[in-house]
Amino acid sequence: MSGPLSRLKAWHRERKLERVRPERRDFDRTVSRFPILHDLPSTALDALFERSTEILAGKDFFGAAGLDPSHDDLLDVAVLAALPILSLDIDWYRGFHTFILYPGEFVAEVEEMTEDGLIHTGPEIRAGEAWAHGPVVLAMEEVRRSGQGQGFNVVAHELAHQIDQLNGDMDGYPPLPKHMDRQQWAQVFSAAWQRLQDELDHDQEPSLDPYAAESPAEFFAVATETYFDTPGWLHDQHPDIYAQLDHLFQISKWFRN
Repeated sequence: MSGPLSRLKAWHRERKLERVRPERRDFDRTVSRFPILHDLPSTALDALFERSTEILAGKDFFGAAGLDPSHDDLLDVAVLAALPILSLDIDWYRGFHTFILYPGEFVAEVEEMTEDGLIHTGPEIRAGEAWAHGPVVLAMEEVRRSGQGQGFNVVAHELAHQIDQLNGDMDGYPPLPKHMDRQQWAQVFSAAWQRLQDELDHDQEPSLDPYAAESPAEFFAVATETYFDTPGWLHDQHPDIYAQLDHLFQISKWFRN
């Protein structure tokens, strides 16, 4: 039986959810902007609405470079962020607390190690960035380009990094539910990683965005955004990767009778 403290926490949580819960018509308008959400059944859209509300209630949103985020900005981010955890729960985003929103692409200082082992620091134009145990940084122009069914989804990409680092480093090996085989995950992703490397080495048409070849962490993030944005294409190109990601994110369950 829950005690007084537990009931008080639940009451405070519900009050916070009520304060930020969007109007359903605003949510529906946001969904209409992202074609990847159009085929979700009504039960999934109801769940997406509640998960989006949890994100609005549990995360802080700050503008940068002069951006004062609008209600639509926050809802666009929250709805796209809700999709990867639609079948999971908000605890999968426990590794960060803040979204920082830029109006467009931004400059980030990055460190790169050369083949001779030297580390160079320099500026790089980014559409998004996920800091280890820190904020998720997003360019709103790129958020609006996401979810169009073209294979690009900066929100899913950066949040994949946050999920990835829940059990340590961002290394392409996120914490897996008990029903998943860790050895099978490693074998499938290792084989797909090597396939992409071979395709690029031999100037063949890559079976995944070449950016995935940057590191195992980027491979997982690119595969994840592809799973959510062009699932049919990923299924055709990498059926084993699709199956692993579907075991993890469980989106296809919403379409089962």
